Amino acid sequence: MMGLGLSEIVSDAAVLLAHGFVVRFASIRNSNMWRLKHARNAAASESIAGAEEGRELNRMACGFVAAGRVAGALAVACGTAWAQPAADYPSKPVRIVIVYAPGGGLDIVGRLVADRLTRSWGRTVVAENRAGAAGNIGTEYVSRMPADGYTLVLTTNSYNINPFIYKNPGYDARRDFTPVVQLTAAPSVIVAGSRSPYQTLKDVVSAARAEPGKLAYASGGNGSPTHIAAEMFRTAANIELTHIPYKGGGPANQDVAAGQVPLAMAALPSAMPFVQAGTLRALAVTTEKRWPTLPDVATIAESGYSGFSHVTWIGILAPTGTPAPVVTRLHKEIAAVLLTADMRERLIAIGAEASGRGPAEFEAALKAEYEATGKLVARIGVRVD
Repeated sequence: MMGLGLSEIVSDAAVLLAHGFVVRFASIRNSNMWRLKHARNAAASESIAGAEEGRELNRMACGFVAAGRVAGALAVACGTAWAQPAADYPSKPVRIVIVYAPGGGLDIVGRLVADRLTRSWGRTVVAENRAGAAGNIGTEYVSRMPADGYTLVLTTNSYNINPFIYKNPGYDARRDFTPVVQLTAAPSVIVAGSRSPYQTLKDVVSAARAEPGKLAYASGGNGSPTHIAAEMFRTAANIELTHIPYKGGGPANQDVAAGQVPLAMAALPSAMPFVQAGTLRALAVTTEKRWPTLPDVATIAESGYSGFSHVTWIGILAPTGTPAPVVTRLHKEIAAVLLTADMRERLIAIGAEASGRGPAEFEAALKAEYEATGKLVARIGVRVD
């Protein structure tokens, strides 16, 4: 791009930004020759007029190396382009991709949020399940979507677990997403079918020690938070259990309730309807203290495994590069939904606690969890491929 005037450069920059491009000035070369590089999200940047090749991965940012009037004019262009998305957002349906199967904790919470946002915005918010590989399939899918706020991922601890147990999860947990809001926190719970002989956690441990490896348990999938919680318990109790992974907590709970599998480590929101219906028996929760929704159910810690604690979070992330005003609006609107009495009551009823933690705090928590998860996975020896 050569021989352009200042007004044309600013105009082009604004147009590119408005269409979700990344714009950056490379350098000033002989006699007012300007180099303008741009790249679509999640694609390698192209070299223009011999400019040095580079790569911008899933970022929508505006940066430049210039001075004086050029810097000021570009700052105005960038500010206008950044502010515009929030003013119109949402102008079309929004998709929340749920990375586990229908009927599980993520699905229940995701559909509650989608329904409340649809009512609040007057725009359709679609809850869409893309299950498989402990959340990898849905997460990778969203990482490749435009960073415009119209395709979001609803995920859980597996987001930080999978990079350590899968050779190629299909996404980079440290680079591909921007945290928007943490929705809930909840324990997992060890459950048995109502006709099962296991009445207590002690019964489970005794049976596992009597016949090592024979007793099986179901989880929401390889690398799911419930899988990790179960392996933490197996290691703490020094027992052998056989793991049966499902594509979500819903199908796993159904098979345990039907007597197809003896036990499950389940997210409480997905197990709660079965516990309330009497088809599943709750044996122990994974939080350090007893959970308010199940006050009569002991913790694993108080059952002889001091210090045991595992909490499952559910949150919404957006592809990296989603405009900051859109992320801010999403957090504000969703946090407001979580604060309503009706929503809090619904979440409490399924055993979850509303959070509302915003982008900065959620991001800090995810970074800390990522580091801790690497050490945990190495200690308990979980690997899928």
